[in-house]
Amino acid sequence: MSFAIFKGETSLKDLVSRLFNISGKGSQAKADQAAKALVQANPQLQDLSKVAAGTVIRVPASAPPLNPAEIAPASLSNRAAIAAQAQQTLTAISQRLADMDARAADSANAYLALAESDQTQALVKVMPRLKQQLPTLIADTLSVVTATKANQTSRGQAISGVRASLQAFAKTKS
Repeated sequence: MSFAIFKGETSLKDLVSRLFNISGKGSQAKADQAAKALVQANPQLQDLSKVAAGTVIRVPASAPPLNPAEIAPASLSNRAAIAAQAQQTLTAISQRLADMDARAADSANAYLALAESDQTQALVKVMPRLKQQLPTLIADTLSVVTATKANQTSRGQAISGVRASLQAFAKTKS
């Protein structure tokens, strides 16, 4: 994969024209394929108005060869590759944690349903110790549910910050 720098183009056609030397028979089809490949590798290019000049663009192997003058310096390419790998890892970790939170919430809700069931209420009548401890167990379980929701919110904010930092890292010139 190669990398190039976005310079503020207002259309994909302009971007493709600058990055690739496409001419001759079938050039429009090749340009369309190059634009499609760029957008697949860089979904943010769907709305160029939201892409900052200086953003590193991934150029997939399926795209035509880059104009030599448009190849990003190796230091930027390496930073972009590192940032992309870190983004993928962050996404995977985030998904795993979200799955764990969902399982914890499901388990807590199942426990609460069990605590309110007729079977548990029958046991409470014959087991004074259970009757004494059940309210605390329920309160603790509700606390876990509340804490899980708070963790999801703070984790989402932290992940957004890390993503922004990774994007800045990828753009930084050393």
